[in-house]
Parts: sequence; C-alpha cells; structure tokens
Amino acid sequence: MAVALKELYAAISPQYHVKLHTESCFDKMIAWTHVVEDIEFISSLHGEELVFFSGLNCTSEDWLKRYITELDRHHVGGLIMSFRGEETFSKEIVGFCNEIRFPIFSASWTTPYMDIMRLFAEILLKNEQRETNLIAAFKNAIYYPENEGSYLSHFERNGFLRDMEYIVVILSCHTYDEETGNEQLNKIEKSLRFILENVIAYEENRRLIILAAGYSLHKIQEEFQRLCGKDTNVYAGIGTVAGRSRDIHRSHENAYTAYRLTKTGIPRNLLSYDELGIYKILADVKEEEIYPEFVSETVGELMKYDREKHTDYMNILEVYFENDCSAVHTAQTLYCHKNTLAYKLDKIKRILGYDILKNENRVKIMVAIYILRLGTGYF
Repeated sequence: MAVALKELYAAISPQYHVKLHTESCFDKMIAWTHVVEDIEFISSLHGEELVFFSGLNCTSEDWLKRYITELDRHHVGGLIMSFRGEETFSKEIVGFCNEIRFPIFSASWTTPYMDIMRLFAEILLKNEQRETNLIAAFKNAIYYPENEGSYLSHFERNGFLRDMEYIVVILSCHTYDEETGNEQLNKIEKSLRFILENVIAYEENRRLIILAAGYSLHKIQEEFQRLCGKDTNVYAGIGTVAGRSRDIHRSHENAYTAYRLTKTGIPRNLLSYDELGIYKILADVKEEEIYPEFVSETVGELMKYDREKHTDYMNILEVYFENDCSAVHTAQTLYCHKNTLAYKLDKIKRILGYDILKNENRVKIMVAIYILRLGTGYF
C-alpha cells in the first residue's frame, strides 16, 4: 500500500541533505522506490515510485526536462537527484515541476541512497502490513461481527475505535474491467485516500469495499458525489451509519442493497440506503420467492396479455401510477390523446379484472411495480 511522499520526506534524517525544491509534495503517494539512470528505462515503471537518480547521465537541462516529463507521464511520485558541490535544479526546472505538480528533491553527491531506500522500504513494508491487518479486521467485522476479538484490537491500534461512526460504501465500474485489472477502481481508491484519512478499502469480486470511520453520512455522500457521481459507469451504494464497530456488518448489508438497486430499481448511479424508501422493505424480505407469486397475482394477466398481443399496457399502467393516476399528466407523458388513454385504462381494468383505483389495489400495483424494478434476479 502506498504512503504519502510527505511522510517519507519527513522521515529522512537531516544528515542526508535531501531538500525539496518544489512548492510541496503535491499529495503524491509512493508505493516503492527505484533507481533509474536513463530515460529508456522509465517505461518499465508501474507508477507511484519515488525515483533516485545520480545525475551522471544528465547531459543538459533539456535532457533533464525530458527525463522528468517521462517520469510524470508514467505516474512516478517524485524524483531525488544528486548534485556535486553547490549545483542544484535551475529555476526553470523548478518552475516546470511546480507547473506539472511533480515534486523534485536534491541530494548531495555523498548522500547514501541505499540507506534512504532501505529506510523507505521499511516504512512501506510496515504500512503494507498495517493495511493487510486492517483489511482482515474489516472482513471479520463484516462476516463475524459477534467475534470482536478478531477485529477490534487491530482497529483500535490504528485509530478505528469501538464507538466511532462507521459507514460502508460499495462501488464498481465494470465498464473499465480489463484482464490486468480495473484502472478506474484503482484511481478511485487512490483519490479516496487523499480525501478521507480514516479509510480501509479492498477489492472483492470486481467491487471496491470501503470502510470510512469518523465521518458523517452527509460528508460521505458529498465526497462520493464529487468523486464518482458524474461518471455514469460507476455504481456506488452507501450504507447506513454504524455507531460502533460491531455494527459494521449492518452498514455493509445496507450498502450492498443500495448498490444493487443502482443497477435495477432506481436509475441513479450513486445511492444511499436512506434514500431507498419502500425498497428498504422489499429488499429486506428474506423469503424472496414470494415476489413472483405476488406479481403474478397482481399484474400477471396484464403482463401475459402484453406478451401475447405485443401491447404495452403494463408500461401505460406504470406511467399512470408514476403520474399519481392523473389522466391528463399521463396523456402528456405518453404523447397520446386523453380519450385514447381512457380507452386503454378501461382495457387494463378489464384485463386485470379489478378496479385499479381502489386503495388496496393501488398499493398492490405499486408494490408489484417496485418488485419488477428490482430486476429479474427475483424471478
């Protein structure tokens, strides 16, 4: 797991004479370190590396600019470069790096790169072990909530306290799936770690499972709306607030319900469980086999008629109820004359064999429509 570059820089002892020249570390994250002495080797990097460079192959300022440009193009997190005597980066290079938000550091000619790289490796490996333990604890909190001993100690050692507020978020973006993984999921996870300090995330079944600790529901909704709400290829479900660690599994269940409905019942790619309305009840029913029977009893004859006669009466009925059973508004929505609509509504009543405006029947029809919107997985 990556570590913030500013944390690594802060860990360097002053005796090593490493100096930051750009305005900041630009919130870069570092996953590993590499020595890269020539431009042609940069293409082998994976991104988020901190590169060490002796400077021996630097023949001119133009060459150095091309070198830095390639590092940035391959998503490298920063550069530490050695200089002899009083030499250092030119103002032009520093300005260029500030412009592209690429952090650069100078080191003295005698700076022991191996010592610094070993220090960074220890920090990175320790952080990776911490993340691994937290992910395992998170999974235990989801699947074995009654066994607090399997997750609480790991949580509390890392600032995730027993009585903090926890929210689980589940998201996916299968449009971007590739054999090598999902770059968009990785990008979202990296961005998330900049935005939220107390967060645990792991990928499972091509979905990102996220635990945010110590944040309000409004804050989580706001940040995820900003992060992925505008990308219609990203689907995200936000769970309820769990007031203690042993209730994380409930937030996870609710997040999954909301996530599932983004793909079926509610045409939005970002949903909070609190927004689901009647779907909370429908999605929480454990005996899902009752759904087909209920739908069949309520609107089955109309669906059968549509299939056999190639009509769209079920759609008309749904639009009619969406418009609060207003003939005027329904006719406007369907772009048809109100007399034509009246004829079709009368036909629907005759096919169904009951008064669709009777209160009990209206409720049953709406519930049947909501069930159908949940998707064919129930049938």
